[in-house]
Amino acid sequence: MPVFTKEQIMAKERELEDIPKFLKNMVTDNMTELATSLLEDEWIDARKRKKGGAGGFFGLFGGGNGDNNDDADEKGVIGRDGERMDLGGVRGTFGRLFSDDSSTNGTSSSSYGMPKSELDFMMNTLYPKSTRKEGETPDSKTVDLFLNDVVAATKAFTPSSDPISVSGGWIIRGKNVCKSGDELIEKLDRRIANDARLREKISFFILKDPFPDPEEQMLDPLNWPEVLFVAGPKVARDSEFVLRTAISAFGIATVWYGSIYPFLANPKLLDRATEVMELADAGMPTDLSWLSEMSIPLFSTFMALQLVHEIAHQAVAKSRNFEATVPTLVPSVLSGITSSITSLKSSPRNKQDLVEFAVAGPLAGMIGSILVLCYGLVLTATADVSTVQSFPGIPLAILRQSSLGGGLIDLILGNGVLNVPASAEGAQALASTLIALHPLAVSGFVSLMVNALALVPAGRTDGGRISMALFGRSGCQAVTFASLATLFVLGISQSDLLLFYFAFIVFFQSELEIPMRNEVDDVAFSRVVLALFAGFLMLLTLIPM
Repeated sequence: MPVFTKEQIMAKERELEDIPKFLKNMVTDNMTELATSLLEDEWIDARKRKKGGAGGFFGLFGGGNGDNNDDADEKGVIGRDGERMDLGGVRGTFGRLFSDDSSTNGTSSSSYGMPKSELDFMMNTLYPKSTRKEGETPDSKTVDLFLNDVVAATKAFTPSSDPISVSGGWIIRGKNVCKSGDELIEKLDRRIANDARLREKISFFILKDPFPDPEEQMLDPLNWPEVLFVAGPKVARDSEFVLRTAISAFGIATVWYGSIYPFLANPKLLDRATEVMELADAGMPTDLSWLSEMSIPLFSTFMALQLVHEIAHQAVAKSRNFEATVPTLVPSVLSGITSSITSLKSSPRNKQDLVEFAVAGPLAGMIGSILVLCYGLVLTATADVSTVQSFPGIPLAILRQSSLGGGLIDLILGNGVLNVPASAEGAQALASTLIALHPLAVSGFVSLMVNALALVPAGRTDGGRISMALFGRSGCQAVTFASLATLFVLGISQSDLLLFYFAFIVFFQSELEIPMRNEVDDVAFSRVVLALFAGFLMLLTLIPM
């Protein structure tokens, strides 16, 4: 045991000034004795571990198990000059009082007495399966190399624990000494870009600690601890190009069907089509090209509006230096497509970039849909009677499923076109009445609904991405549960479209998004306002009249 200098003991006493008095009194009321005891604990633990501890305030509560190896590397030993050259934190006197790393029933434990199986369960719950690709998790030597040659060299992050093995990678607790998470990522990126040993083997992220020490949180509840998460080189989902192409082709087919069906809802056009089919049954030549020609404006306008949605996504992704896949159009017999799936091929830099990406698509699509809807309604209001008779028909019940869309129809067409009396006759009229609208109005209305559904805050939909950026991963899970429950209830009681979308999220979009490079910095207030505006439009669109 070294003899510690007066300067070392005084430095330790100054560090202890941040500790609440009642905690210090639980050990001893003699500050010099306590400081000396902590220095001795750090020195002993440093000798027992292959990597030493940072000591100081962060060494009091952090750390993991020593390996009891007497031949361990002593670079973490505190010398008489008071310098600490170690990287990982040691478990000092306070750490021993308030944490337990012992095994339970033979189950290995990685953090604060929590069995490794529970830590893996938490990681599996908070992060998607793509972060845990088989055979791609870096080994301990690679993580040590990252710590020694990148983290230590940049001095951007001070570890307070050895790397902890979790499902999909490694967690490294510590303190970000940079001004922001973005600055930390930038410094580590610059360093690792010149290291061929690591450049293609790992990816790393700065995250909120998914399982912080409860005692440490009790001491400072406003500052959630941060960790480095080191994973394999690829955390994005596999592309599955063939499957996605097949689904999109089927989606385009259902859009085409959805473009023809409203015209067949028009009784006069249905009678005309029926006569043609009867001629076909009699073996006479038939021609239904007129029906296809009538549906082309509706089909092309609807697809153009979905293209606006996707172009907005891609523009933001390109401007923020990350990549997204080509959209997959998920078919629906009710609205042509249920939604489009645009997966992330690489991680956004931070939560703000994710919000901008997620908001841009649906918001651009909704604004475009509103403009097309209004223009189509003007064309409907100014058309003569004979022209209106060739317009597609939309059931009154469907038009009343959107307060925004239905309100615009009522405003522009006037005469209370969507009003129904509160009586048995009104209920019957709601189920049987068709409203003739210009094809552009129909495509604008349906596209408005589809884009609004994309903003429902659940899973990894655009709305789910916004929710995750604003409320964190655990908060997003709670919001997802509430959203799915609401969709199910409203789908059962009011709208097949909402019920279909509920099934779509459960089967295709239930996982959370891949990690962002920096998940610790908050979103700017202006982006929060933008997200709230988009959410308001979504509610106004999906709440029935």
